[in-house]
Amino acid sequence: MFSFKKVKGGYPDFDFIADDDAGQRAYLKRVALDAGVNFIARRLAQATFKHKKNGKFLQDEVWYKLNACPNQNQTKTQFWEKAMHELLYEGECLIISTDTGDLLVADSFVHNDRYAVYEDKFKGVSVNGYTFQRDFAMSDVIYLNYQNPRLSAYTDSLFQDYGAMLGRMISANMRNHQIRSTLSMDAMDSMKEEQRNALQKYIDKIFQAFSKKDVAIVPVLRGMEYNELTNSSNTTKNQSFTDISDLRKDAIKTVADILGIPEVLLTETTSDVSNTESFFDNGTLSYFYGLISDELNAKLVSSYAYRKGERIEIVGRNAPDMFRLADTIDKLVSSGTVTRNEIRERLGLEKGGSELDEFYITKNYERG
Repeated sequence: MFSFKKVKGGYPDFDFIADDDAGQRAYLKRVALDAGVNFIARRLAQATFKHKKNGKFLQDEVWYKLNACPNQNQTKTQFWEKAMHELLYEGECLIISTDTGDLLVADSFVHNDRYAVYEDKFKGVSVNGYTFQRDFAMSDVIYLNYQNPRLSAYTDSLFQDYGAMLGRMISANMRNHQIRSTLSMDAMDSMKEEQRNALQKYIDKIFQAFSKKDVAIVPVLRGMEYNELTNSSNTTKNQSFTDISDLRKDAIKTVADILGIPEVLLTETTSDVSNTESFFDNGTLSYFYGLISDELNAKLVSSYAYRKGERIEIVGRNAPDMFRLADTIDKLVSSGTVTRNEIRERLGLEKGGSELDEFYITKNYERG
């Protein structure tokens, strides 16, 4: 934009005011990281929590809180997505229980009181702007810890690198497609202040017309000439936004590798990814299932009940497909290798009657 002012000697002077974003455009890596974290969070939130006791699944308060309504303001999906975001972004997640039995994911807390033979303490626990005035002992909370040095290094040291690269790309692209022009006029020493102001307004209108309208026609006054300088030289190589797209793909590839997600699952593809999804479900996702279920069993199931077989299990996308395994199951049962109840437990089903605890051998496997 032009800024018109009077300088010593009576001649007008024009300044060019350019908006320069000095901040680094680091959102690209954040987008890639969000894609990976959201992918894991959404898939884990689809899982079902089962409270098993004596081979039967209970639908008690624990089951209800974990699967339906953890608290008054969140559904199960919202709750576990937030928990996974905290775990992956911060490397740890604290879940507390209120006096009313609601489960809340802490936004922030202080975990400085770490002991060897005594319980750790959590202080300054804050949820949605409210800070609890009491301390929470380790046995009173669900504390998830996820140590991934590569992820920490990625978020701590490389954001600036990618942000700076993207900033240079965008700046170069803006320069390549920027409209440049010159405005020559007969400037006279006798030009009065009112005339300069009127001329500045006219120049501003020209700028607005060329920058905002698809088709702009402006009258040229006597003594004034407008010339547009196009960047049409063959020696200038325009930088395409394809480079930015490639950089985004590279960032997603890096995040996918760090989080254990097959790259193809985070990018748009029309290829068959069923085998890749199975690899992720039974690998990375199963790891988080185990991480959470271990903590839930440690805090919600007593040592006596645990020895008796009481468990909190997570059944999600890693659940075995009984129809796909039908032939294998038939051979295992008919050969007397396992009982039908053992098969049911491995499939995540309740145990049946006592008759299903008997070994069953078909004639094909009997001695002649």
